[in-house]
Amino acid sequence: TLHRSTPVSYYLDGCHGNFWRENILVALRRRPLNIFYIYLGSSKEGGAGAVDEDDFIKAFTDVPTVQIYSSRELEETLNKIREILSDDKHDWDQRTNALKKVRSLLVAGAAQYDGFFQHLRLLDGAFKLSAKDLRSQVVREACITVAHLSTVLGNKFDHGAEAIVPTLFNLVPNSAKVMATSGCAAIRFIIRHTHVPRLIPLITSNCTSKSVAVRRRSFEFLDLLLQEWQTHSLERHAAVLVETIKKGIHDADAEARVEARKAYLGLRNHFPSEAETLYNSLEPPYQRSLQTYLKNSGSIASLPQSDRSSSSSQESLNRPLSSKWSAASPASLAGRVSGSSKSVPSLGTLQRSRSDIDVNAAAGAKARHAAGQTAGAGRLSAAGLPPGSYASLGKGNIFTIQGNIF
Repeated sequence: TLHRSTPVSYYLDGCHGNFWRENILVALRRRPLNIFYIYLGSSKEGGAGAVDEDDFIKAFTDVPTVQIYSSRELEETLNKIREILSDDKHDWDQRTNALKKVRSLLVAGAAQYDGFFQHLRLLDGAFKLSAKDLRSQVVREACITVAHLSTVLGNKFDHGAEAIVPTLFNLVPNSAKVMATSGCAAIRFIIRHTHVPRLIPLITSNCTSKSVAVRRRSFEFLDLLLQEWQTHSLERHAAVLVETIKKGIHDADAEARVEARKAYLGLRNHFPSEAETLYNSLEPPYQRSLQTYLKNSGSIASLPQSDRSSSSSQESLNRPLSSKWSAASPASLAGRVSGSSKSVPSLGTLQRSRSDIDVNAAAGAKARHAAGQTAGAGRLSAAGLPPGSYASLGKGNIFTIQGNIF
């Protein structure tokens, strides 16, 4: 509630970010009433109506308390839940309560009873139908329930996870925030807790979706998978992972490319040789983009040696000359140069060849060479250097040694 009689600074001092300040100022200017209400929106990253993993964790145990007295009672309860969830004609409130009942049974220790997993597999179709429901509340409860099952059961939820993940991916591009974010959160929980190799093709196949939102999320999920899973769970699909990440690096969407680069870093931690082969197969612009990301993430040192040659060669020019050359006298240096087929740097500063050379100096050197001048004391002539030396590189490759241009 805002009062026009209260100074604006009173409200603005407690606001963080331009969004809140602008909304308050607009409301204060436009509303003529002394007291009015203003909706500032949600502070969640996904916007109004979005849910995140923290919301899921709270909802896992925010359910009615039940007690299980026997396996027979548990079976009867699960059969009743399946009957309600398998028929979308039931009231949506009944269906949400049935989904919460599944979580109540988990909290009560249903996984310890014989026959639970058999009945759980019979619920796969009911969970899929609930995740496709038009009611956002039903979809949200379905996503929370499968996420809870994955968290509690781990790899024992393999069949259920494989059945529900394609339906969860269909929620990602949904315009309703609560549905889209619920689907994404459920997929993250499944990736973290149910490490089943059969899930990998389900994720990689969505990395080439026509929907930009799906591709972005798919590479994000792939990155999470490469962070959370052990290498032995990935080996069977290593080739698919490499090909998928390569396509992501070439993706038309900038955000999808960023997520694919993150996934590349995870791939390299599991399969270094395959990651190096992938890097070498990229075009130079994509290699540079990947190099920049790896440098910013502190991983540039692990790049293949050949890919750091451009930077290391420049560093070698800036290093001090070795003790071998520093101990030599100018006279001995000149003798070595004249008697060797290789060009030798002097004690002076060695400069990389450049195309923007001093034209007058180059013309003078060429004229002296044409006139057949011999080298004086402390000077070296380009004519004294054999073919294959720096002088044979042409005008664009002139080096400066002790003030002379060659």
